Amino acid sequence: MGTAVVRPGSDLKRKAWVREGLVQAASKSFWNGMTGNTSSSVVFQAKNESAAAGHTVVFDYDGNLAGKAIKGKDTAFGKGEQKKKFSDKLTVDRYRLVVDNGDKFDGVDIGDLKINEHSDSRAKLADLFVRWKDQGIFDAAQGNLITNDEGRQAATHVIESNTFTYDTLIDLETTLRTSQGYTTGSIRRPLAPWNLNDTDPVWMVIIGAKTAAMLRKDARWTSIIPMADARGSGNRALSGEIKRIGALLVVCAPNFFGETSVGTNAASGWRLNDTSVEISGLRQWDKTNGAWTGQNGFSYASTNLWERNLIVGAGGIQVGYGMQPDYKWQPSEDFAIKSESCLEVWLEFRKSKLKPEDSDYKAAKVTGIDWGVVAFDVKVQ
Repeated sequence: MGTAVVRPGSDLKRKAWVREGLVQAASKSFWNGMTGNTSSSVVFQAKNESAAAGHTVVFDYDGNLAGKAIKGKDTAFGKGEQKKKFSDKLTVDRYRLVVDNGDKFDGVDIGDLKINEHSDSRAKLADLFVRWKDQGIFDAAQGNLITNDEGRQAATHVIESNTFTYDTLIDLETTLRTSQGYTTGSIRRPLAPWNLNDTDPVWMVIIGAKTAAMLRKDARWTSIIPMADARGSGNRALSGEIKRIGALLVVCAPNFFGETSVGTNAASGWRLNDTSVEISGLRQWDKTNGAWTGQNGFSYASTNLWERNLIVGAGGIQVGYGMQPDYKWQPSEDFAIKSESCLEVWLEFRKSKLKPEDSDYKAAKVTGIDWGVVAFDVKVQ
């Protein structure tokens, strides 16, 4: 029985080559360790490889029982609680990242670009893709990204603070556990901890550089941490790392550097194709001029500058993938003396906002809210 041989230059080989490059670049992603294929991950990633433009990727979430017990010999049959099921869906679209390869080099034995030129283009496009994808997740989580399904998803629950101290961390944990103390947003189901450990839950707190600096200058922090942490170069007072405090795992994210198209505004948000990304990260919010970092009108000198930090739990952010990524190139019309290459991907991002398949809970509401993200706004200037 013969074995099938994949012909040189086949789509299968090309797409495997593209995936290899994306995997190599993925290690640079801020969200890499928080991404998985289940709702227990911070970034819930799902695929529908048959999905093209306008097709949907479905995300599935289970609910727990909350019914009453039946006492003694009272009839129990017919009083069973219906199992709760929640879901969300995301409509994917096609996006292309493009690079100019410059003048076309002589082929080895076929009239094609040298393989090292393709490899260089693949590496650069994969690096850009990771930064562009990371920024899409940051923008979705901060509540500014427009999705195909419902437009901009403004934050449903916000905690505002004019400072960030050791005491602020204690108050944050209390709010997450009790669902009381939100500046914006009503009582809700507490964020599911990222590690899903009910006896020792951990929520991820992602903060900007200026917010982190406020904590490191706090008197209580500087008096407690050097004594509480191990001595040596790894001591948090020396390393500058914050790490875990109570049930909060605090990490400092990069700040965004790049540009978002003129004409976008804070009220309506922006789409994935509106932003060029130099460094992916959290955007700051200039309340005086009504603009986010990268938008026209934003000023670092604003006297009303805020950092929108994030508190994230399990399943809070969705990444929906459609068809497999592909690498394509096209020669110029001028006798192919130059060419351009593109990385084509089918995807979309959004915050999880669940819909009940049957019914919602009475008090610990799940539907219609940001399921796994709370915005934490700190005035930094």
